[in-house]
Amino acid sequence: MTKKNGNANGRAKAEIELPDIKKDPVTIAVQAEMAEAKKKVNRLEAVESELSALREKIRGMEAEREKHAAALENAKVVRRQFAFNASDGDAEAQEILRAARVTQTEAALQLEDSQAAVDEARRRFDALEAERDGLAPSGPWHDAMALAKELLEKDGERIDFHMSGLIEVLSKHQERLEALKMFARDSGRERAFGNCGTRQVMRVFSTRMAAIWPLEYEKFSAVYQKNGYGQILRMQIASGIGVNLDAEPEGEATEATPTVEATEANP
Repeated sequence: MTKKNGNANGRAKAEIELPDIKKDPVTIAVQAEMAEAKKKVNRLEAVESELSALREKIRGMEAEREKHAAALENAKVVRRQFAFNASDGDAEAQEILRAARVTQTEAALQLEDSQAAVDEARRRFDALEAERDGLAPSGPWHDAMALAKELLEKDGERIDFHMSGLIEVLSKHQERLEALKMFARDSGRERAFGNCGTRQVMRVFSTRMAAIWPLEYEKFSAVYQKNGYGQILRMQIASGIGVNLDAEPEGEATEATPTVEATEANP
């Protein structure tokens, strides 16, 4: 669609109005999930860094606390050592005792402060650990969304492309098989090639995929496990014209012709 506007020279100028390109809501949702997960991944990295720094800080705080605890205990020992002499009037002992009291009081307060600092640090550490645990799934989820985006952009389209080609080949092949059956019927051999059909292709495909993904695909009989579709078709045509493949030279025979679909339910 275009619209015309007059320009400065009075000449008409055509402007192309581009249609709004609708974005796939699934792709939009995946991108939004990926962006949100990325934020959490970034926060997770920051939390890990904070935990590492806080872990070292707590080690230093605990070492400081142990130092104050040792100073407190030493002050108590000094007081016990000089308490008697100080009470007996020994001036030097009294001075040492007074200094020990000051040291003990200071050490006790420092120890209390150190313990409070350690307790708070551990509380923060626990909170960061809880946050880290809550953020941990964001990494795999971000990877999942990145893969989902790639699957939407590449794999689906690629599979559809190949599937379209395969369907075209199979459709033409089925037409030829139907013609084969029709000619057989017209000749009075109505059931000669009755088991021929592209369903056999799908059975071979499903059986081979089942060897890789057993929970996703159905595995058919040993005939389909041992032979490709070309050989299956060969065996069916051989059966239709009465050729016994068991009579082939050793190394060429694969399975007795009648077993093709003889052990399978007729489709």
